[in-house]
Amino acid sequence: MKRKLVFDITDRGYRIRAWYQEEKNPEAIVQIDKDGETLRLFTFPAYKIWNLSAHFSDIVNGELRKSNAGYAMAASDGLGGFAPIKPIVDLPKEGK
Repeated sequence: MKRKLVFDITDRGYRIRAWYQEEKNPEAIVQIDKDGETLRLFTFPAYKIWNLSAHFSDIVNGELRKSNAGYAMAASDGLGGFAPIKPIVDLPKEGK
């Protein structure tokens, strides 16, 4: 599976990276690490991944407080709904 890195941000020992997948795949792959260890690996609607980067400080604040509030802010559609965060068990191998 071919992927394209979209962003790579660090904050207080946490790192978020997001990749677009194949051209017609509507979901991006997102990985959040803490001090080099993967905490979360999930798919997220590709059109909304910039919300994750915009709210990364909120996500880190939430991780430090053991809260999902930062993820909720990033996933909110502004009308009371949320974009789905789907955990990934095994990251698909990157192909050419």
